[in-house]
Amino acid sequence: MVKKSKYLVISLIFVLLIAPYVTVGAQDDDVTSSSASAFAFGTDAKSLAMGGAFVAVADNYSATYWNPAGLNQFSGVQLGGMNLRPHGVSGLNFSYGSGAVTISNFALGASFGQLGADLEDQLGYSDAGLSNYSETMFSGTLGYGIDFVNFGATVKGYQVQDGMGLGFDLGTLMTFDGISIGVAATDVGGVTIESEDSVVESTYRLGLAAKLLGRATAAAEVDLVGSDPLIKVGLEIVPIDQFALRAGVQVPPGRDPGFTIGAGVNLAGLGVDIAWLQNNTEFAGYDGSGDTLVLSAGFQFGAFGESAE
Repeated sequence: MVKKSKYLVISLIFVLLIAPYVTVGAQDDDVTSSSASAFAFGTDAKSLAMGGAFVAVADNYSATYWNPAGLNQFSGVQLGGMNLRPHGVSGLNFSYGSGAVTISNFALGASFGQLGADLEDQLGYSDAGLSNYSETMFSGTLGYGIDFVNFGATVKGYQVQDGMGLGFDLGTLMTFDGISIGVAATDVGGVTIESEDSVVESTYRLGLAAKLLGRATAAAEVDLVGSDPLIKVGLEIVPIDQFALRAGVQVPPGRDPGFTIGAGVNLAGLGVDIAWLQNNTEFAGYDGSGDTLVLSAGFQFGAFGESAE
């Protein structure tokens, strides 16, 4: 059984690693704009406080977003959600929520995200169409764990204004001797939004995480969107069981690094987290734009972090 699972791991990793080079060429060259951009921002204050270096961690409800294979890392039921205003813009609001149940070696999850925008007369925009703009995403996830490795797959539906599209995510997560390796392919091949002449671009994530002295987790990750790599590094320190401190950095191509910090408390299975994200985008100098504050909460029915047998 162990030998067979190793072959499965090697095969899936191979597919995920070559996917960027196969699917980038398959995307529609006539589609030049990118929609559903809010969902590239990331979800959950814990993961975002760690710089978004979460594909090899993926140990809470936001695994439905970062790496569907992470759902098998806990048993029982987990629910959670978050809210943020991207780049501190008052006319933007992004919410995300998900739930998952893990039974034996299987995990089932569902998630929902929505961006609402009213940018008229803000940041220099004057397009009246931006006064009632929305992007919505809903998904279902299936995970399976065997030996030292978990697998996951997600089917997603996008609605951007009047256009719709269907996307798929794949992921694997391996853990051994305090070291985790995560690989995920998001929106494999790109997702064309019908009637909107736009596309949700594929993202490919490869990450490594390590437990340090039983009280800290260090993570590093490389994301590939198109041909542009995004480097992420994050750290979580848990000085006491109920409290965590987090920090991270993102290094995008052609821009200065963006830093993140955050904290979280966990009492009787209820976790509340907060994160601050530095605005290092091209919008940083606009009036009304600033840094991002993220709030999230999650609840675990069962032993938090317990692996499913």
